[in-house]
Amino acid sequence: MYDENELYNEMVNTVKITGQTAISLIEQLNKLNEDIKTSDLLNTANSDFVFTGQSTDLRYFENCNEMPISMIENIPDENLKNAVKNELNKAALSGKIEINKQNGLISITAKGREFINLPEFKQAASVNLSSIIQQQSQTMQFTLTGTVQDLNFFNFADSLDLKDVISNSDKQAVQNILGNLGKMKESGLITVSDSVVKITDKGKSILNSDLFKLASKGTADKAIGTVTGAIVVAVKKAAETAVSLAKK
Repeated sequence: MYDENELYNEMVNTVKITGQTAISLIEQLNKLNEDIKTSDLLNTANSDFVFTGQSTDLRYFENCNEMPISMIENIPDENLKNAVKNELNKAALSGKIEINKQNGLISITAKGREFINLPEFKQAASVNLSSIIQQQSQTMQFTLTGTVQDLNFFNFADSLDLKDVISNSDKQAVQNILGNLGKMKESGLITVSDSVVKITDKGKSILNSDLFKLASKGTADKAIGTVTGAIVVAVKKAAETAVSLAKK
């Protein structure tokens, strides 16, 4: 478990942790890793497609006849996922698409193809896509290193989705980070529920302590970027705002 002296020492020396806590947390989250594995269907789908949560998401079918339902389920933002589901259900009710849960595919109909070929649709799709890309361009990246400095993540966001960690291909980095989170959880600095990590009042107290701020000096400036053996996750706040928060 962490105490304030260890917090400082680990920040300075970037001590890596191992042990039963790390192993048990990894085992507990292995099922999550299975849940987020990409369907084989995605190999032939446009996996880089940007959803907007608007009816113009039907633009996906400009180049594809079918969309795997798993693409929707794999949207990490729950609000966006629900918005996409609502719009697709509306499109299905109006006969523009067909949703087949048995084979896991959404297919566009002739009526839907006619709809997305309208100039008005193409114009609206362009506007919606430009808007969402502009919003996403304000998303910063935070580097998780598997050390106590990862607590600084909560200067930038309210919660961390573990699916963003365990889906990473660097399994050693995943183990380091999950192990460190397990140690933070044991110390009462964070809670883990349904793959979502949140900071506790105790964690906030540590995060705002002078000792921790001294130990993590410069972390905000290093939050954006890539470190060997680490995992970069997205944080949906403007980088400038996040950095200013971390310096408070």
